[in-house]
Formats: sequence, structure tokens, C-alpha cells
Amino acid sequence: MSGKLPGGRRQPTIHEVAATAGVSIGTVSRVASESPRVAPETRARVLAAMAELGYQPNAAARAMRTNQTMTIGFLIPDMTNQVFARVAQGAETVLAPEGYMLFAFSSNRSPAREIEFLQAARQRQMDGLIVTLSDETATGTIEEIGRMGVPVVVLDREIPVEADVVYSEHMQPIETVVEQLLQLGHRRIGLITASHNIRPGRDRVAGFKRALEKAGVPIDEWLIRARTQSAERGMAETHDLLTGANPPTAILAAGSDIFYGALKAVRLLGLSIPDDISFVGADDALLGELVYPPITVIDRDMVDVGRQAAGLLLERLKGLDVPPRRIMLGSDVLLRSSIAAPKIR
Repeated sequence: MSGKLPGGRRQPTIHEVAATAGVSIGTVSRVASESPRVAPETRARVLAAMAELGYQPNAAARAMRTNQTMTIGFLIPDMTNQVFARVAQGAETVLAPEGYMLFAFSSNRSPAREIEFLQAARQRQMDGLIVTLSDETATGTIEEIGRMGVPVVVLDREIPVEADVVYSEHMQPIETVVEQLLQLGHRRIGLITASHNIRPGRDRVAGFKRALEKAGVPIDEWLIRARTQSAERGMAETHDLLTGANPPTAILAAGSDIFYGALKAVRLLGLSIPDDISFVGADDALLGELVYPPITVIDRDMVDVGRQAAGLLLERLKGLDVPPRRIMLGSDVLLRSSIAAPKIR
């Protein structure tokens, strides 16, 4: 039985396409599967009939014939984080011209949901995956990736699987920013970043501590907040830091969601940037430009991250058989007017 199209119209059948084009059902099937065994004029007649009737070849049937679904899964921790939208944008510029469709799924930072997606991707025979895990210590998720049996590209995570990886540089830009703040006279700098359970969080904390150690400035662990990466957490941690007994004179909000939440907390507390508090954000250069004063931002080209990941994946899909590859992409520090010498207290 044929299905219904929007508006209640019936889905045309392969039999109707064959009748309209004056060919056999087998010929329509060969045209749909892009078989070369069809004369050009016959192919044109069948394609015209398909267009006239609004016929769509069955994707599942095509997948059985070609052993390809032309679909790529994109697993992300948070659908609301615009960083991943930019990654998807970059990936699609590489995948779409090759006929692949990208399907994104948000785990809401739940390893259990990540496993569900990976199992569904395998059942639906997706041709490849681009994944960003919410927790590198989630062994169940890592084991599931190892069972995929298709090319996988991992974004910015260190996990023990045979997969290509696209990393971003986090340690050096944090170190650069902290050194700049130290030169201005800051000695109490608050860092709010992702959990130690993912590489960005670990590297940002490491770069932060390294800059302080090089300058001979004591490390106060109370000033380092490396937990969940969310706007709510960024707001809560910033509020706690700035209302404490010995608050920082500068805040480094390392993460796009954290950046937004931390900035909101500063505004709600009625503090002026940079007069009352110096402020540095990350991963959202546009937000940094739109507020006043413009915010110093650690910026990454996430569109390029997507392009690079899709390029690695596409090479695997075309048969490349080499050991896992590692790409490191740089980050920039966009210095603006949100940092200044601290007030004398």
C-alpha cells in the first residue's frame, strides 16, 4: 500500500512511474539506483516521469542494493550550544557535495543517551559518525564506539578507540590570556571551565596553572571551577566567586555556554567591566562583539573543525586505510577592551 504525501495526496508507486515513462519496473529501479545499464534517453524519460509524479525512490531499498545509506551521524552533548551548529555547518560543506546527509543528535550530556544513539546509528546502517562525547570516562560509550564497524571521527576527546581525531588547542591560549592579566597586575583570577572528564577542561586548567607557576603566583584551587559546561553553571560559579570573601579581580569564562552565564552573573551583580572586574570569554566571538564593552575572547574556527572532521571521514569512506590520524587546530586570542588593571582594594 502506498503512503500519503502532505495534503493527503497518495505517494506515487514505481508501477505508475513505469507506466508514465513507458518502461518496465526494472528499468525504473535501475535509474533510481543510478545503474549505468540504462540508455541516456530512457534515463531522461524515467527521471521526467519521477519529477512529474513526485516519486521518491525508497531509501531503504537503495541501501540494500548499494550497502550505503548516504547518512552521517553527528553526536553532540548539547543541541543549544551554537559551537556545534558551526561544526555542522562546516561538515555539511564537505559532505553534501558528495551526496551525504548529516543527522545531528544531542545527548544532553548523558552517556546513556549517547549509547542509545550509537546503537540506533548502527541499526540504521549510517555510513559514518562524527562524535563529541560528554564524558571521556564513560566506558560504556567508548565500548559502543568500538563496535560501530564504520568510520568514526572524534572531536576534541582523548578516548582509547581506533578513530581519527580533530583536536583544538586550549592550553596555549589560556596561558596567553593569564599572562596578559598578570602583566596588568591581577593576582586573583577566576577560571570557570568544563569538567576534568573531557580534554578541553583538563587542558584549560593545565594552561591556567602553568601561567601562574611561571610567574611565581600561588595557585588558589578555590578560584578554579572545572565542572559541568552550561550557562547555569557558569552563572552560579561566577556569582559564588564574586560574592566570596576574597573575590577574583578577573574572570576567565572558558566555554561558550559558560561565557554567557558568567556574563549574565556579572551584569546581575551590577559590576562594571573592566572597571570592577576584568572579563574574558571563549568560543563565541560574536557575543563578545555585541556587548559593551567588547569582550576579549579565546576564539576557535569551529566551521573549520567541521570541515576537517568531514574531510577525514570522507577519505575513510572512500577506502583510505591508514593508522588513526590526529589533527590539531589552533585558537586565537581576540584582545578587546574588557580587561584592565585591577582596582586597588
